[in-house]
Amino acid sequence: MNPTEEALQALEEKGPEFRRRIQRLFESPDLCEYLPHRTLDLSFCRALARLPESLGQLNALVQLDLSFCHALTRLPESLGQLNRLKKLDLAACHELTRLPESLGQLRALTMLDVSHCGELTMLPESLGQLEALDDLTLSHNRSLRVLPESLGRLKALRELNLSWCDALTRLPESMGHLPSLEQLNLAECRKLTTLPTSMAYLPFNVQVMWDLRMLPPQWGRPDNLHWVFPPADVVQAGMPAIREFLLAHHRPLKMLLLILAARRRRMRHPPAELWVLITDEFLPY
Repeated sequence: MNPTEEALQALEEKGPEFRRRIQRLFESPDLCEYLPHRTLDLSFCRALARLPESLGQLNALVQLDLSFCHALTRLPESLGQLNRLKKLDLAACHELTRLPESLGQLRALTMLDVSHCGELTMLPESLGQLEALDDLTLSHNRSLRVLPESLGRLKALRELNLSWCDALTRLPESMGHLPSLEQLNLAECRKLTTLPTSMAYLPFNVQVMWDLRMLPPQWGRPDNLHWVFPPADVVQAGMPAIREFLLAHHRPLKMLLLILAARRRRMRHPPAELWVLITDEFLPY
């Protein structure tokens, strides 16, 4: 058995020789020949601090699991060469501080999990180039303060989980430009001080999960909010007119709640009386 084959055996067994042999594996000139697999699982390699640039040679790779690699601090720029990669799991990489700009080259990527990465403070602008991405999980990133404006270019994105990103202070205005979005989780994002007005233009059936009891004080308490309801002629003109009316009369939070009320009823042209039901559906007492 040659050294590369020994390293592959250690990869399967994850025995005590794993760290030494996995390094030997990546240093092998025959890496692609001996590792033509579609899946590479390096999860729970808690002492793995970095990956070599030779990672980009794995052209057949479809799934890469690096979850719970607690010591991993960075990813090689060659990551962007994995042009067949569809799933990338970086959950619980506690020391990961940034993602490479080459991330945007992963045009086949459909699932990206970067949750529980406590040292991650920002995401690369190239994120918006992931044209096939439909599932993005960023939950429990408690140092993540901003999201790139390029987020709005993820036209295939269906699910976005931002729950427990409690350092996040704002959402990009481009949030309203996600035509495929079906689910947005903002639970426990306690420092959000404003919502982009563009969120009124999210897809009609989008589900927004957010605990309204966590409203920032400057927005006022739910029982103190004053509503301006669209008159019947505006309602009869359809949703574009309703949205324009709400944008003119409400701050982003109230506008979003009214839009959500209409979506909850699955009605594109709701009667004017529907708007008075908003407190029953969304405002806790």
